[in-house]
Amino acid sequence: MKRFFLPVIVLAVCFFAPWLRAQEDPAALSAPPTQRDKDELQARIYMAKKQYPDAVQVYARLSQEYPKDAAYLNYLGIAQLQGGKMDEARKSFDRATKVDRRFSDAYNNLGATYYAEKQYKKAISQYQRSLSLKPDVASVYTNIGYAYFAQKQLPKAMEAFHKALTIDPRVFEETGRAGSILSYRSVADRGLFNFMLAKDFAQNGDAANCVVYLRRAADEGYKDVGKARTDPAFAKVMGDPNVKALLDEVAPEPTPPPAPPRS
Repeated sequence: MKRFFLPVIVLAVCFFAPWLRAQEDPAALSAPPTQRDKDELQARIYMAKKQYPDAVQVYARLSQEYPKDAAYLNYLGIAQLQGGKMDEARKSFDRATKVDRRFSDAYNNLGATYYAEKQYKKAISQYQRSLSLKPDVASVYTNIGYAYFAQKQLPKAMEAFHKALTIDPRVFEETGRAGSILSYRSVADRGLFNFMLAKDFAQNGDAANCVVYLRRAADEGYKDVGKARTDPAFAKVMGDPNVKALLDEVAPEPTPPPAPPRS
């Protein structure tokens, strides 16, 4: 069964929701767990074990018992989406936005359902709605960038990726803190994608990260890594020895043929 990947930031909110409530009400830390707490814990365990149908059952029940809590509908949608139930997930995210019109994560996730089905214009619309409510979330900018990238609108994609990197320079790391994203796995031409990121770092004079993403581009089979030598966007980092060494390794310049013998 097909699985779909969502920004870690949304899943992290899902897993740590009880802790967040405890911070709002310190007395909850010492109070005995309620049935609601037990249900949430059970749902999180099911999600961690990838037992998505079981998680769906629990979140569906919680959303019925607490119909004004849009978060449960969002969690329900995540479980449905991870379980391959695209249409059901979309309905849950849509219901979450109707319960709470300012629920930015739900709009982002609604966009993810459209992205997964290659309805990129609809995805971008939902991502933009999410950003209108919470404009400083790097992962949503990357999602917009992926959608533009899929449409081959590379300047708009790079603008979105640059904004994401400005907010969080580590946003494209697949492992690490919450806020990095997994949608990267769905990018079709990952070699070109990484080369574009290398170019963005180069334009900002960040040679270290430029090397990282040039290496990734080469590892993904991108054939034009060597074009960095003549691309003006890389001018700021071409004097860096690590950039030069990387290019010499993965895209060595052709050796000129020997001069013909003089007669």
